[in-house]
Amino acid sequence: MPDTQPFRIFIVDDDVDLLMLLERCLEGAGYVVETAASLREAEELRHDFAPDIYLIDINVGGEDGRRLCWTIKMLEARPGVQVLLQTGYDCHHGRAALFGADDVLAKPVPTEYLLLRLQYHLGKAAAARMRNR
Repeated sequence: MPDTQPFRIFIVDDDVDLLMLLERCLEGAGYVVETAASLREAEELRHDFAPDIYLIDINVGGEDGRRLCWTIKMLEARPGVQVLLQTGYDCHHGRAALFGADDVLAKPVPTEYLLLRLQYHLGKAAAARMRNR
């Protein structure tokens, strides 16, 4: 029987207006969404939420969101979990890959493009789910 539960997306960004906009947009597209406005809040919420994909700003209130990416991808290494970094600054994809990021998106990310990237990466997450059953 196929897994029909909606995908879970966890967004970390210190821009509260952007968090609310993304949450509303992604929930409208059928995803289950949780948000955090700081890395500390993300650490408190993310384990219970168990997301399929993270969307993390590189600069979260002066802290480096790539640290959280590293923890998720390199230390925890839960199969299939995808991490997308987003930034308003110039960030080379190769450098972000050193932290384990699956993708880097330049802010502001057009909604249609974000949805396409999420679909692509969630497809990878779904394939990993199937392989690890």
